[in-house]
Amino acid sequence: MRTFLTLMTAAPLTVLGQSLVSTQPELRTALLEDFTGIHCQYCPEGHTVAAAVEAANPDRVVVVGVHAGPFATPGTGEPDFRTPAGTDIDAYFTISGYPAGVISRHLFNGEDDLGRGQWEGAVNEILAMSSPVNLGVQSSFDPVTRDLTVDVVAYYTDNSPSGNDFISVLLKESNIVGPQTSTGGNIPNYNHQHVLRAYLTPTWGDEVSTTTVGTTVTRTYTYNVPVDFNIANCEVVAFISEDKSEVYQAREVVADGGTTLLIGGLDGPATPYAAGTSGTPTGFVATFTNALGVDGPFTITLASTDAPADWSSGFSVQGTSYTGSATVTFTNGSPEGIDFSILPGATAGVATYVLSVASVNEPNAPVLYEEVHVISGVTDLVVTNPQAEAHDPIYMAGLASANQTGRAKTNRARFLGFAGAGALTGVNNLYCNISWTFPSLTDEVVGHLQSFLDGGGNLMIAGQDIGWDQSGDPNAYGTPVTQAFYTNYMHADFVADGSTSNSSVNFEDGDAVFGGVPNSNINNVFQGNSYPEEITPISPAVPILRYNNPNKIGGLRVQTGSYKLVYFGVGPEQMTTASVGEQMVQLSHDWFYGLVSVAELDAAFGGSLWPVPADAVLNVALDGPVRAWQVCDAAGRPVLARREATATDRLTVDVADLAAGTYTLMVERPDGQRAARSFAVAR
Repeated sequence: MRTFLTLMTAAPLTVLGQSLVSTQPELRTALLEDFTGIHCQYCPEGHTVAAAVEAANPDRVVVVGVHAGPFATPGTGEPDFRTPAGTDIDAYFTISGYPAGVISRHLFNGEDDLGRGQWEGAVNEILAMSSPVNLGVQSSFDPVTRDLTVDVVAYYTDNSPSGNDFISVLLKESNIVGPQTSTGGNIPNYNHQHVLRAYLTPTWGDEVSTTTVGTTVTRTYTYNVPVDFNIANCEVVAFISEDKSEVYQAREVVADGGTTLLIGGLDGPATPYAAGTSGTPTGFVATFTNALGVDGPFTITLASTDAPADWSSGFSVQGTSYTGSATVTFTNGSPEGIDFSILPGATAGVATYVLSVASVNEPNAPVLYEEVHVISGVTDLVVTNPQAEAHDPIYMAGLASANQTGRAKTNRARFLGFAGAGALTGVNNLYCNISWTFPSLTDEVVGHLQSFLDGGGNLMIAGQDIGWDQSGDPNAYGTPVTQAFYTNYMHADFVADGSTSNSSVNFEDGDAVFGGVPNSNINNVFQGNSYPEEITPISPAVPILRYNNPNKIGGLRVQTGSYKLVYFGVGPEQMTTASVGEQMVQLSHDWFYGLVSVAELDAAFGGSLWPVPADAVLNVALDGPVRAWQVCDAAGRPVLARREATATDRLTVDVADLAAGTYTLMVERPDGQRAARSFAVAR
């Protein structure tokens, strides 16, 4: 390896007015060092978590797979992914089990290595922190000599708090096919990603001694790439950190011709999450500034991969409107607005749209992206934890069986975005697909779930180990906040982790909601890791599901003055009989909307509604006082807003403005209990 050093205190490395790095203060990026091995059975799950975290934060998370430790030792004829640098780094950090993640070499509650369930939260914490230094990289590869040349530029927007810093540069390779042990057995042709191949700098970096605001540091490194490395699958990673700790910034580029060339700045909307309305555009504004040093063309694209077919979008720039993609010339250094809008159609959905800007003249430079997210027409929303996406279909099938046209799904990160933006006002019910994931709940998720339930929303939540995760076990991820939610909102008390001895489910025959669901065996969907957990309902919750041992309860439902909640300690995806899993979702939905007759609530009605069908008014006989009522359509969407009432023996509802069809009247008693009856309107 040959290293060349230049230290300057001027502007960042530039070529014809172009720069690899910005001089404006930036937030940190995150470096996730995934300590792994080919004989580590849980490591593929770590790879999945790392990929999800990276995908959720484009260009802000860099993943490096460090093969080290006892599970990385190859057998006869197996590839050896270990490196001297990886072994030294593994030995330095307190890696106590595999997979383990070191996130930006930062200490979290005094710990440097984290279990895979903690990676998402740790990365989010890093991404919210400011960095004193920005970083740029460019690389080139000579196919004849196989020399890789890497230029690194660091620009200090503030004084480094640690004094001297260290630049580290490494080479990683993806798409290496080889053996891997998993919880399901041996995988002979596993596709290994982000494998650390070599460090171009010393393992702990190349020291930088001048780290004051306004300083620019440039370094050049070369490395002769072994012939068994496929350069087309290789990337260069550069990061700048304190000595063996605290990574401030990390960047990655393709090894052959990669660059962080700064084409400009794209500033998106302050709030990228919004509630939309069918037929009404939802508008956003972004600003692009050309930073290439000369006027030039850029390609602007607005697209979505998950929007319903009847949704559309468009954008306007410099007074001209476009759909799809357009090439526009931007004046150097002059900020220009890009107005864009999303037009939801009649189909309910949650959609992500990506606005991108790419330089025509610099095709190897990074493309700039801004995402926006719109929810429209959704009354029933499935929220899925990372790694549980494979089980979305059974939730959506259950809602389809309930004829719920307002159904849609999203992931946990986007749910948090919509909730934080106050964009869930049209959602009546949430269905949390936790499955077997960790952490099952987070403080941020619980905070929004509590607000949703306090506001009158309903929740179905399902998955094995939700209770164990709140049990206080030293290996669990529960916090005081999530534990309080489990007790006070889910009305559950954790009893035991469960095992394969809980081999079937028996729904509570006397339960008015789930009593008619057929029994089912529990399927082995987690490669032998079956923990259908045992719980005790806390009053007023009632049991709805028991295992083959009738003393072991695995599910409950509860109604309070504000909400209804259904909790299954075994997920619908674990039912051997798929239709049973669908019914777990469907009947939760039906109970939320009052479409299931629950005996203890029937007393709210006197048993008669007239006329049948209704025309101008609907009269309802009551056996007691009612404090509020609401009318919903067949999809569960409110069509007559919630109204206060003082009726005790008869309620009169004006339905003159309703179209012909079937509706549901929901009434609420002074004690908070609710009842519902379907009725028809004729015209």
